Amino acid sequence: MSAGSGEEGAAAGTAGARRQWRGGRRAALVFHIDDLHPQKSSDHYESGGDLGSGVMRHVVRLLERHPKLRVTLFTTADWREISSAPTRRLLAAIPFLRDRCFLAPRFPKGAMRLDRHPEFAAFLRGLPRTEIALHGLTHCHTGVRIPVEFQEGDTADYAAVLAEIFRIFDAANLPFARGFCPPGWNAPPRLVDALAAAKIRFLASARDVRTPPAPDALTAMSGLRGVPLLFPAKIHGGEILHFPTNFQATSEPQRAFDILAAGGLLSIKAHITPGMLDSMCDLYANYLDLLLTEIERRFGDDVWWTSMGEITRETFGEEAA
Repeated sequence: MSAGSGEEGAAAGTAGARRQWRGGRRAALVFHIDDLHPQKSSDHYESGGDLGSGVMRHVVRLLERHPKLRVTLFTTADWREISSAPTRRLLAAIPFLRDRCFLAPRFPKGAMRLDRHPEFAAFLRGLPRTEIALHGLTHCHTGVRIPVEFQEGDTADYAAVLAEIFRIFDAANLPFARGFCPPGWNAPPRLVDALAAAKIRFLASARDVRTPPAPDALTAMSGLRGVPLLFPAKIHGGEILHFPTNFQATSEPQRAFDILAAGGLLSIKAHITPGMLDSMCDLYANYLDLLLTEIERRFGDDVWWTSMGEITRETFGEEAA
């Protein structure tokens, strides 16, 4: 079944567009961060494992300075990626073989598994106004597109992966919202089938930070295409609510103001890992602080500061929790 791309996706997306927000508010805002896992600065790079003294200090500060802000942390169950780019260059140059091999070193299986890092899980559980959602099992794949975990598997393969993700989160005593952001944005139809079967209620795939904001604009960049740029939309026969990403560190403030003025959902993305355009660093954290302050000044109570999980529960009912 289609995940909601192309012409079918456009039709499904338009039908699912929201023009009315809770309490009659004009617009809404969500903030979400990818790649949370227990890696420390004593490892290859820090991605949350140093807790409040590491990169997560930026998130803590934003939550303290903006009491209405909520955050969705897309967290990986057993992170194994060390490099997002191939380092075994000779192997990467051999057609056919390169697609069947891991082209960079990986963490040993289980080294970053959430249930083996209880302090990390406890830290996440203790964050205010924060929900945890799912960001793959290992964030790793054979071939040159290393971070794109879900590529050519079948529905049964993906069902087994999801079952293992659930098992690890449960073992870590880490409650999670029934939401999923696929590593590398890629959500092939068989993955979406498996997500629906596993009762995942929201999906964050499409990222488009280039298409001009307009109420009828559709995504045309990363992940799913042809779904609404400014609104959540039901896909997969109405079983899953899709959320776009339409703002990141490289976006101008005016883009955020235009999205909100159009009555849309301002969907802000960051990554916890270093070296990306939207990595959560001093510069991006300060930019977000200033942006959120200006949004509060300009729009006041006209904006619903919410989360993907909250919108999903309102759309489907409490069973979506």
